[in-house]
Amino acid sequence: MAAFANMVIADALGTPVNHTFVPVQNANGLFLWQDQSAASNPLGVPVGFNTISAQGAMSKDVNAGRGKFALDFRYVMPTLETVSNSTQSGILPAATWAYDCAMFVKFVFSARSSLQNRKDVLKMGPLALANTQLSDWVQTYQQPS
Repeated sequence: MAAFANMVIADALGTPVNHTFVPVQNANGLFLWQDQSAASNPLGVPVGFNTISAQGAMSKDVNAGRGKFALDFRYVMPTLETVSNSTQSGILPAATWAYDCAMFVKFVFSARSSLQNRKDVLKMGPLALANTQLSDWVQTYQQPS
């Protein structure tokens, strides 16, 4: 079993920059990692941290070859509003959330699935998303024609 530890993930810049997501929560089966670096969130406001979360659920009879295992995965990249120091008091207002860019993935496996089945889904799913038909759709909002 893998340890609950830092994850280092490169972004999509021309010269990729590595981002370290540190473990911040492991409670009731919910695991959270956050990129708390100043490069990703110069204001250091928690609502602006890029966050990865994962939560699994297993039916009680999964070990008997029945039931299902499900894993919810989320990557959320918040953007904060641009604030200026143009208030009457001259005090910079607190940073606030503007919007999120996010990815939600749900894995669902039958208890009867093989290790190879699960490896194939884990490998082939991201490769499908990387296919130009789907990646162009995400990046340009234009569906395949």
